[in-house]
Amino acid sequence: MFHSVTTRLISWSLALTGVVYVTTIGLSNREGRRTAIAAAEREAADDTDAAGFAVEDVLHAAEESAASLARAVSELQPAHDLVERLIRRFSSDNETAARYTVIFEGDRDAAPAWYRDARERGAPGWSEPYRDADLNATVITLAAPIRGPDGRFNGAAAASVRLDFLSSVVREVHLGASGFALVLTRGGLLVAHSRMDLTQGVRDPLAELSPELRAVVEPVVRRAQTGESGFAAVPFDGRVFRLTYRPIGAHTGWTLATAYAEDELFADVSALQRNQIVLAASGLLILALAIVVLSRRITRPLGALAASAGRLATGDLDGPLPQSESRDEIGALTTAFRDMRDSLKEYIHNLQETTAAKERLEGEMKAARRIQADMLPAPTAGGPSCGYELSAVLVPARAVGGDLFDHFEQERRVFFLVGDVSGKGVAAALFMARAKTVFDALAGRESDPGAVLAALNRNLCQQNDAGMFVTAVCGTLDPATRVVTFAIAGHEPPIVVRADGSSSALAADGGRVLGLIDLDDYPVSTCTLGTGEALVMYTDGVSEAQDPAGNFFGAERLLAATTRSAGSASRITAGLLEAVKAFASSAPQSDDITIVTIKATGI
Repeated sequence: MFHSVTTRLISWSLALTGVVYVTTIGLSNREGRRTAIAAAEREAADDTDAAGFAVEDVLHAAEESAASLARAVSELQPAHDLVERLIRRFSSDNETAARYTVIFEGDRDAAPAWYRDARERGAPGWSEPYRDADLNATVITLAAPIRGPDGRFNGAAAASVRLDFLSSVVREVHLGASGFALVLTRGGLLVAHSRMDLTQGVRDPLAELSPELRAVVEPVVRRAQTGESGFAAVPFDGRVFRLTYRPIGAHTGWTLATAYAEDELFADVSALQRNQIVLAASGLLILALAIVVLSRRITRPLGALAASAGRLATGDLDGPLPQSESRDEIGALTTAFRDMRDSLKEYIHNLQETTAAKERLEGEMKAARRIQADMLPAPTAGGPSCGYELSAVLVPARAVGGDLFDHFEQERRVFFLVGDVSGKGVAAALFMARAKTVFDALAGRESDPGAVLAALNRNLCQQNDAGMFVTAVCGTLDPATRVVTFAIAGHEPPIVVRADGSSSALAADGGRVLGLIDLDDYPVSTCTLGTGEALVMYTDGVSEAQDPAGNFFGAERLLAATTRSAGSASRITAGLLEAVKAFASSAPQSDDITIVTIKATGI
């Protein structure tokens, strides 16, 4: 599903953009809700304050008139008929109160509750709401004490106010379509409200209220009594309302609470959120369509390039390539792909020519190796009846090498030669062929090894502009006497393997390498081999063989290997070669390896 570039581009773009949209909408919605709550709280507080001030104006006017009436009666101490005239005067001047009343101590046997409250308080105070039968209305009464000449309580002047004005005030509070206002007494009585579906009129304290209304009123009363304020969320009638409240009236102990429906409060925020979601979905759809169009324009040439790459993978380098129609990265890629195809064709052409040349060269090198191998004598010679055994091996480091060995029998003597040409490869092989040819010609005429090396040196010094040279051990073995006569030209001395298995290098003087300086100083050395003793000659490919860590095989390992391999000439040669290969392990062979062993068996 996600293998297509278009699909991945759409998926990642929509996912990242969706995350940005969701985060933005979430933050915007949270900020909108916070702002709406703050604005609604300010509005509710303003409406509550306005309603509270309106109620306090009415109550304050009643309080002032009742206090004035009480002061007038206390100061004038009028007769009863004058009190009635004074009451009528106050009633005509102050329309706030529905009725003014003056009761003196002892006037009535059954004094009303507001009178008893005034007597107990000794100060002005409002009564709880009650039903007045004379006025046929629910009223509250402000009672102010009347003092006698001695300052003692002598009665109370009261102003009764109908509670109808409260309903008019609270209905002026507009808090949305479902918002409402409540006026509660200190005892928890609901005395006014702005919701027609709420309990009508004044009821007994909370016990007779509906459970839904009680759930609203009880928390408000408790919070108002503790002096709390805020914009608290309260569930009511299956919805959540935000309530704010404040005390009204200096002596009433009443609380005015306003409620704001939370769903109406967040209506604009919710509408904005829905609009944002619609816009975000539309934006994502438009973005997806744009990505599809754009990705197809991008992937179409990429698809053509992929098809061309598939043809190239099958070896079709002449197939058509898409044209570069733009100067952007796709166009640059198309041009680079075309250049790569052309370079690949040229590279393959050159590789074919190089491979053909290499194959020809390898064929020529194989032929040269066969020719070089054919130039060498047999790897074994002699036998029990001949009085000696000879075993030789030559392992070139490359296709052809610069090492050489030679041996032949003449006039009941065995001539031998082991040489190492400087360098490796074809040049060393050609110089080796020259040295062997000259040796074969000289050794047949001259029996002295030193003279043979001197003549060989003179010949090799001629026309040697490349400065190549040869190290060599040349000698003869008389099988009858087991006397070995030899001369050394810059080469390692032979090793003697005795019949008891011990071995050591021969002490012998040597001369300079062959081919560089035309001198005849090649001393001759002799030694006599005991029956069963062997003479081992080798090139530096043996002693200087290296292991993977760069350590050399060395003289000590060479002597130890010949000691372990003591036996026939073939066993000594093969054992020494195997020891060298085991030591080198995975390290590449750095030089040609030549080993020649001659063992005296006796006649």
